[in-house]
Amino acid sequence: MPKSLKAPINQSKKVIHPNSRVAEQLARKSAHEIRKHKSHSETTAKVELLVQKLRWFQENLDPQKTTFMKSELAELCNKYLHRFDQELEQIQIINSVGCRQKGNQHVQREVAIKLTLERETKEFEDSGMEVPDLINGKNLQAFKSWTGEAKYLPNLKLRKIFRRDWISGKDSEKSSS
Repeated sequence: MPKSLKAPINQSKKVIHPNSRVAEQLARKSAHEIRKHKSHSETTAKVELLVQKLRWFQENLDPQKTTFMKSELAELCNKYLHRFDQELEQIQIINSVGCRQKGNQHVQREVAIKLTLERETKEFEDSGMEVPDLINGKNLQAFKSWTGEAKYLPNLKLRKIFRRDWISGKDSEKSSS
């Protein structure tokens, strides 16, 4: 017959000296848990942002296309940067109607949108925006069949697109017409 489990000795009833080794161990363990939780939450937030971005691209794809040119992909990126234009316009209309003495409504949302757009625009101009690789037909088919789940992100290939790709695409269109 197995032995019954003994209740662990509860050391929390004992007073721990603040300069003791036990106090240092508890402090290290606590700091480690905080760092681990912070790292996990930051990673989750980054993945969620990437999933939202990829879902937007998936919803705004031309379903008849089998491949995209670099300039078309850059045009899609530019369209992505202007996705909040209607919402910003609505907020401005709401704020302009009547005289508000308590301040503007939706200020936090407006600030959040502007910060996001500023960060993404800078990314698009400087280091390039990561978007799904739609230039390769095989990658495009894989992206179209993606269900939107974060666990399948490693199956998707990403590519960096720059503003200069969009500008050069517009210039080539003007010269060919």
